[in-house]
Amino acid sequence: MEKIRGVNLGGWFVLERWMSQPLFEGVEGRDETVFCQQKPSAEAFLQHHWETFITEDDFIWLSKRKINLIRLPFPWWVFGEEQPYYSCIKWLDRAMDWAAKQKLPVLLDLHTAPGCQNGFDNGGIEGVCTWHHDPKNIQRTIDVLKQIAVRYKEHPALWGIEALNEPRWDIDMKLIQQFYLDTYSELRKILLPTHTIVFHDAFRNNEWEEFFRDNALDNVVLDLHLYQNFDERFHEGGILNNLMFPLQQQVEVIDRVSKIVRCIVGEWSLGLHPKNFSNLDRFNRHLALRSFGANQLLAFERGYGWVFWNYKIATESYNWNFRKLVETGVLPDDYSI
Repeated sequence: MEKIRGVNLGGWFVLERWMSQPLFEGVEGRDETVFCQQKPSAEAFLQHHWETFITEDDFIWLSKRKINLIRLPFPWWVFGEEQPYYSCIKWLDRAMDWAAKQKLPVLLDLHTAPGCQNGFDNGGIEGVCTWHHDPKNIQRTIDVLKQIAVRYKEHPALWGIEALNEPRWDIDMKLIQQFYLDTYSELRKILLPTHTIVFHDAFRNNEWEEFFRDNALDNVVLDLHLYQNFDERFHEGGILNNLMFPLQQQVEVIDRVSKIVRCIVGEWSLGLHPKNFSNLDRFNRHLALRSFGANQLLAFERGYGWVFWNYKIATESYNWNFRKLVETGVLPDDYSI
């Protein structure tokens, strides 16, 4: 693939409350573990969500815009063998078939891990981060990846597999990199040479030169997640500083990492703190969002590509909703190479 221009289908097989607020009515927490524990008839609600949140029409819509990669998050309990979780494998199979029909390559992204790898709601259970404390958790993670690889290795939609989404920044890097090496070794025994294996940078994009220099790894990609809404400096920076940041700072990161290994920005959005828009009318807000999107795209195109988070949000979080941003003219309508 010459250049990745992709979209995440997050919030489908791994729930996050902020992305599906109505679904969490009556649930106190923000993650899928709590949802499964607290929601009456949780399985029925999940099956309805899997049937309706994303449909074949969404794959058709993305294909018409010439999007050329789907990053599809899935949970470690995908086969439904652990309590209190339920299996979504039937719908994952269906998603892969829809993707193949539209000739949309898929990056299957393991988004959660036993014990949770980051303590976030997107890791499956918020406030818990014990994945790295037990070798059994790490081995179970590899086993799930192997099962997925065996299941889809001959599927025409499979582009690659991402070993693990967003391992936390304070987990020992040696442990993470060893996990990646072990995962790579096992997956390469199963996958085709043309299948790509993706590693998240664990929020440390400056600690990978030695890893890729010293290990012979074929067809791999490093995934960077570059958001401008979680750090206080972006809250107080003002709109002009936020608009310039991708072209001044993110370009440097992408250029530096690209000299070591192919890299993608596997998650990004137009999310900014509301303070940045407080003095803007509707017209100028639209201009600012268009500029923010264009500047990020200009920066991220310098690498191997990018994947927007997210295709849709079942709330009013407009800045994270790719389809709405395209339909309102904030983001481009055609992503042809």
